[in-house]
Amino acid sequence: MTVVVLCALYLFASCGNAQKQKPADVKLRFAYLTDVHLNQHNRGNGDEGLQKALTTAADLGAEFVLFGGDNAETDRMKDEAQADSLHARFKRIVDGSGIPAYFTMGNHDRFYECDGQRDTLGFRMFEKHYGATCYSFTRQGVHFVVLNALHPAQGKPYWVDDEQLAWLQADLEQVGGEIPVILSTHVPLLSLYYPVVDGTMKAWDMVYNSKAVVDLLKQYDTRLVLQGHQHLYEQIYERDLWFVTAGAVSADWWKGPLLTTEEGFLLVEVDEYNEVSWRYVDYGWTVVWK
Repeated sequence: MTVVVLCALYLFASCGNAQKQKPADVKLRFAYLTDVHLNQHNRGNGDEGLQKALTTAADLGAEFVLFGGDNAETDRMKDEAQADSLHARFKRIVDGSGIPAYFTMGNHDRFYECDGQRDTLGFRMFEKHYGATCYSFTRQGVHFVVLNALHPAQGKPYWVDDEQLAWLQADLEQVGGEIPVILSTHVPLLSLYYPVVDGTMKAWDMVYNSKAVVDLLKQYDTRLVLQGHQHLYEQIYERDLWFVTAGAVSADWWKGPLLTTEEGFLLVEVDEYNEVSWRYVDYGWTVVWK
């Protein structure tokens, strides 16, 4: 088994098997924005930061944005009306950008009441504002899968439940093995953040049953797993599959860089040969903490 870990900024990293004789045309370009962490009182002026990130993505030619989760910090809030208003504010900023958007659910996006009813898992308010927490779509011959890895099971907080695994298998069977697949999950399927940075192992910062998910993905033409949660830019190449933890739009929760990772997002391209490449974009945010 070959594992390569890269935790620095590069102009572009790429994956694919095609041998090209000439520069390939880009058929699809999108932006992956994760960990915005919009907050109730707009600490750090995150509203403006999100708007600037979206503008930068559009200026760079992104056809759509895929959010990686932790859009807003509602999981510790107590008042339903305030939580509802915060998610509505986030969605209003995104809609105002004019860029088509897809959304992955993060642990901070949870809220445990919706429309006056208790919600044990905390998913319903996300669904109210952004749609399903597990779904797929296809753009320009590339199949995208979005998973919700926030199901608790067997004493672990982050788990892809059996229903999703069955759905994922059926979805990929229908797609077949000839179409490239890109997957988004907020909590990483594979990360070395804590062993490398802290010298500790923290299973709750990875999907606990990630092997079951990865084993399934590897049966198909999965090219890239996009991840959030850690706020660092990390690339792991494991048996022909890239796992990229995509930094954070908010970096250190709108207080500046987190270690060496600036406020930013991934710009991802797929060329005519279905090779996938990406670069981390520092969108030039200046911290405004209040």
